[in-house]
Amino acid sequence: MEMAGFPDTGLTRRTLLLIVLLMALLVPSNLYITLAGGAFGVLQTYTLVLLFVYISRYLGADLTKREVYALFYALAYSTVYFNAYPLLYRAYLRVSEITNSFAIEGEPVSSLLPTWFAPPTGSSLFKLRTIFHPDMLYPLVISLVFTALWLVAELSMIMLSSFLFVEVEALPYPMAQVDATFITMIADRPSEWLRGFLPSVMLMFFLATMIYLPSIGAIVGLPAPPIGFYDFSQQIADYLPGAALGVNFYPWVFLWGFMIPFNVAAAALVSSVIIWIFLNSLFITNSLLRAIFPDWAREYERGMSHWLIVERSTLRIWAPIQLGAQLALALTLVIRYRKEIARALAALAKAGTATARGYPSLKVLLGAFLSATALIVLLYSALFPGIPIYYIALIGMGLGLLIPLTNAYMTGTAGTSLGIPPYTWQFIVYSQIGNISPSTQVTSILYPMPTVGSMAGGGAQAVKVAQLVGAKPTDLIKVIVIAFLIGTVVNLFVVDALWRLAPIPSMAYPATVGMRDTAVYDCIVASGLLPLKPGIILPALGLFLVIFSTLEALNVFLRLAVPISGVIMGLSYQPATTIVLFLSSLAGNVMIPKLLGKERSAKWGAFRGVLVSGAWLGDAIASSIFTLLGLIGRAAWTWPW
Repeated sequence: MEMAGFPDTGLTRRTLLLIVLLMALLVPSNLYITLAGGAFGVLQTYTLVLLFVYISRYLGADLTKREVYALFYALAYSTVYFNAYPLLYRAYLRVSEITNSFAIEGEPVSSLLPTWFAPPTGSSLFKLRTIFHPDMLYPLVISLVFTALWLVAELSMIMLSSFLFVEVEALPYPMAQVDATFITMIADRPSEWLRGFLPSVMLMFFLATMIYLPSIGAIVGLPAPPIGFYDFSQQIADYLPGAALGVNFYPWVFLWGFMIPFNVAAAALVSSVIIWIFLNSLFITNSLLRAIFPDWAREYERGMSHWLIVERSTLRIWAPIQLGAQLALALTLVIRYRKEIARALAALAKAGTATARGYPSLKVLLGAFLSATALIVLLYSALFPGIPIYYIALIGMGLGLLIPLTNAYMTGTAGTSLGIPPYTWQFIVYSQIGNISPSTQVTSILYPMPTVGSMAGGGAQAVKVAQLVGAKPTDLIKVIVIAFLIGTVVNLFVVDALWRLAPIPSMAYPATVGMRDTAVYDCIVASGLLPLKPGIILPALGLFLVIFSTLEALNVFLRLAVPISGVIMGLSYQPATTIVLFLSSLAGNVMIPKLLGKERSAKWGAFRGVLVSGAWLGDAIASSIFTLLGLIGRAAWTWPW
């Protein structure tokens, strides 16, 4: 049953058929769920894999672990395709009364937008409501090209960073064990299936139902208080004004904490408490610190909610510091793993060695990355005259090499990715205001530079899972490319069909009404009014270089165990999450092994993955059911008329 051209992989004819069918079904349904609003989100990967594996089994075609792996990650990356919906938002910006009334240097924002960004005002496209129109050709083609080039660069860096941290350095990737266990349980059904996996599924399904049920009650109009998140920021405002304190009781936090190392969770808790509680408050109450970030002290008001405090303090204080810290982490990793990097590049340079391990050669990977990012830089520079090309290259090629390194490392040690630092491109544009035209200023803010690195963490973890279940690393690349191609084609036709059926924005698709608020925010950002401070990035980089270097030296010479991944993790995750992570990690890594004793604790490490994998499936089933119930609650036929 193996497909020609894909020998010894999970990409057989039947998995390809399942992937095509699922993408054809998921892209339209998930798009409508998003536009309809009021639900939890897309249907869960775990639920769909379980469903289709059992459908195949009942049809007499059991899927192997490699085939389940291919199906699992095709679904996990089923949202990685070109989405035509942003084209509709850009078209809305052309005719919106907001962008026509908001002026920058005397010109309305709508008139500053070039025709490759959005169709001209008098276009018949706005009456016909279709993306298949000559005036949408340039916006569509340019966006497609950028997306395709970005994906090529992302996939190249996934393979490069995976070879370094999975094959050479062999980082643990704590969450990879969960996905690998799920794939094994579904495909092979070993003895642990009944002893741990299924009981864990049922228990977590019950607990998740209790957590999600109040949210469904709110959607259909029942008075039910949410029990997943508690905000204590207002309760401590008299003692620590500006502090962001809460507790996140959603299941995914417990399950994540159960798997990550205890020292990582402890370091994350300490750093997040220092940053989001004490420093957030000291930047308001301490006169010396208040002078550094006066905007935060002026904006803070008692009564702010937890998430409002996080959003505003990130914008006014932490965004440039987060970018500087992530750059410092990248440089620290380059120095720390310089020998391993050289060894990885040397191994990949030998085409035979790379192929034997299931990786493309170094020539292919570097050629793909450099070609894709160079084309992105050249095209972006041509579209945005005035922005120095070395700034564009710094983001496209410089960060494109460093950010994947940090995200693959973070996922390998802490089970999470830092993603792309917030406002990265805005820092560049804001530093050029006064030197570029208003059109370039506005359009470059609304159409930011594609930044490589967001997929490297999850991608490296998926490669680790491939190693655990016996699949090929290149299977991941193939299923992502297949999902991208199918999803892009389906999305284009579905977005066009939905726009033809009803105007966007309109209450036919409730979530699209938020376009108006988004347009207001985008006009404010594009006008240069955000209090971003690019000058903080370099000092933050230097400070965290010292911190990380000191910690690494102490870990080596004094044999401490303070991971830099936990320290920087606290900069991105608030105590609401790290408190629960710490307690869960304490239970999974310290308390339970001690209670089990030396003999049985040796088996706990593997069995823990079985329990967490089952619990994750139980949570996935519950959230999928409540997603559907949320849509039913929003359906017009359930209303009393």
